[in-house]
Amino acid sequence: MSDIGSTDQQEAPLVLVVDDDPSMRALLKLAMEEEGYRVAQAKDGEQCLAEYRRLQPDMVLLDAMMPQMNGFTCCQQLREMPGGDRTPILTITVLDDRESVDQAFAAGTTDYVTKPIHWAVLSQRVRRLLAADRALIKAERATKQLNESQMWEQLFREIVQKLSDRLEIENIISATIADIQSFLQVERIVLCQLGNQWLVESVTPGYASVKNLSVQNFGFAIEYNTEYCQGKVIAIEEIASAELPEEAIAPLTELNIKAALMAPLRIEGQLWGLLCAHSALGNRPWDKWEIERFADVANLLAIAINNG
Repeated sequence: MSDIGSTDQQEAPLVLVVDDDPSMRALLKLAMEEEGYRVAQAKDGEQCLAEYRRLQPDMVLLDAMMPQMNGFTCCQQLREMPGGDRTPILTITVLDDRESVDQAFAAGTTDYVTKPIHWAVLSQRVRRLLAADRALIKAERATKQLNESQMWEQLFREIVQKLSDRLEIENIISATIADIQSFLQVERIVLCQLGNQWLVESVTPGYASVKNLSVQNFGFAIEYNTEYCQGKVIAIEEIASAELPEEAIAPLTELNIKAALMAPLRIEGQLWGLLCAHSALGNRPWDKWEIERFADVANLLAIAINNG
């Protein structure tokens, strides 16, 4: 979610306004746009569900009293949709009795305001709910990163322990790339020496091996040679749209590889090989911490290989 109140319309939160009254929709739209939000509209419950599915808005302003599907039923169905369990829903109702309020919260509304609308109150409620949701997302992201960081640290300790125990280098590499595959949740991890003198991979059952391909075919060793020699990690979120020649992309497309992460292994200042992660289930925006930790693992494996 973007910063609340951002002046950049591409970054501003998207509010879905749902009301069967065109005049009220227009007023709500104007009020939200004056606060700096982007706005989408729906005239009834069915259209609300369709627009929510299509747009995944940051918040829903939902009229309670609509024909055919009322706001309570619509709210309940929104909560059952993917992502709908956490989206702030502010119900707007002419009803202010205890039973109606209880019904709104039972249906899953986050909060409510009554008609006639007090516009300053509406503005404050919307801002507060968006801020609370954004804070929750940040907290969840921080917790996720902390847990993943701890898992990476555990993996590093295990690699170092294996080095200390002087285990066979093949065993160290096989166990490490299997752990990385599980952690990143990708379909393939490959460690390959330039020239294919040595290749080890961990592949999810049902996905093809790259052992019959050269490292140039699956690691873009030629296209990114300068970057690799400088120790840079290459992260490709979408293979199909990467700025690479068709002959370079074709082999990965045939293997149904949609995204790739590739880190160089440098030994004594020279490019020795590559550590590659392949995602086959869809485009993959690689997080900065994933790229950094992947590079750290590649460096550890380079040390293991050099000492092995």
